[in-house]
Amino acid sequence: MINQNNLQSRLASKLAVILSYITLTAVTATSAIAQSATSRILNIKGVQVGTATFTQTPLGVKVLLEVQNLAKGEHMVHVHENGKCDAPEFKTSGKHFASKDDNEHDHMQMMHNKHEESKHKPAGDLPNIVVKQDGKGTLTALLSELSLGTGKNSLLKKGGTSILIHAGANGKSTIPNVDYKTRIACGIIK
Repeated sequence: MINQNNLQSRLASKLAVILSYITLTAVTATSAIAQSATSRILNIKGVQVGTATFTQTPLGVKVLLEVQNLAKGEHMVHVHENGKCDAPEFKTSGKHFASKDDNEHDHMQMMHNKHEESKHKPAGDLPNIVVKQDGKGTLTALLSELSLGTGKNSLLKKGGTSILIHAGANGKSTIPNVDYKTRIACGIIK
C-alpha cells in the first residue's frame, strides 16, 4: 500500500520543479524585451528641449515625444541608426533607422520601379510634431516595425539609436535662413 504522505511529498516536489521552470522561463522571456526606454533631447547648445518615452506594446513601440522651447510650426522627427548626438550638426547619429525589411524593400523598389520615387518610409520615421506658439508640442505615435528587444529592429541594438528633430517639415523651415532638413535637437535612446 502507498503511503499517502509519501505520495503528497513527491507530488509537491514535482509541482515545485514545474513552477520553478515556468518562473525561470517567464523571467528569461521578459528580460529579453525591455518594457521602456527614454531619451533626453538636447539642442545644439546642450540645453534640454524635450523628452521621448518609448514603450514596448504587442503592436510595436509606442513613442511619446514632448518638446518645449522650439520654434512654432511643423518639425520632422526621425529615429536614427546610431546612439550618438554630437552637436552642432548631429551627423554622428547617422541615417534614418531602417529595419532589415526596409533595406530589402528599397532594393526591390529600385529594381522594379527605377523612375518612380518609393513611398515606403524607413521604420524609424515618425509623423511630424506640431509646435504651438508657446514653443511646446506633443506627439504620440507607433513604430510598428521596431522593438525594445534584441535584434536588428531593436531601438536598443548594439551601438544604440537616437531621436532627431529637424528645423521644419514639408519644405518649410521654422527658423529663418535655416534649411528645413537641418538637425536642431537630438537625444540618445536608452
